Amino acid sequence: MDEHDTAQAGTDETAPIEHELDIAVSRARAWDAYVHGMSEWWHPGWTSFGTGLDRIEVEPHPGGRILEHHRDGDEHVWGEVVDAVPGERFSHTFRLSHGGDATIVTLEFDDLPHGGTRVRFSHSGWNESNAEGRRKHADWPMLLERYRTYAQHV
Repeated sequence: MDEHDTAQAGTDETAPIEHELDIAVSRARAWDAYVHGMSEWWHPGWTSFGTGLDRIEVEPHPGGRILEHHRDGDEHVWGEVVDAVPGERFSHTFRLSHGGDATIVTLEFDDLPHGGTRVRFSHSGWNESNAEGRRKHADWPMLLERYRTYAQHV
C-alpha cells in the first residue's frame, strides 16, 4: 500500500491487522469518504451480494448499522457503529466474510504536518471463534487504496 503499511505477513492469527495511509485531503474529507462514500470505494465482489449490490449504507452514529442493499430489495447488516467523531475517529463492528464473534474496524484521523491526513487503520477482535476468517482480510491494502483514491478524487 505505502511505506506506512504495518501489517506483517505470517503474524499471529489473533493479532490486529494494522495499516497507515496518508491521504491528501482534510481529516473531515477523509472521514466523510470512508463513512459516506463506502458504496463508491468498497469492492462490490467483497459483499454478501457480490454483483447484485445496489449500495452500502452507513448510519454514522453509535448504534447505527452498516447495511448492504441488494438490487432486489434484500438487506444484509454486516456491522454496527461503535464510535463516530467526524474528522477524528470511526469504529464499527464487522461480520462480513468471517464467522464467529464480530471483529472491530477502527480508523483514526490525524493531521499531517504539511497538509493532508494520516489514517491509522486497525481491524481487531480476532479470537479463536473468528481467527480462521482473518486470512480472508489480506486484501485490506487494496481496499484502502481504493478508499484513498476515492477520497482524493471526489
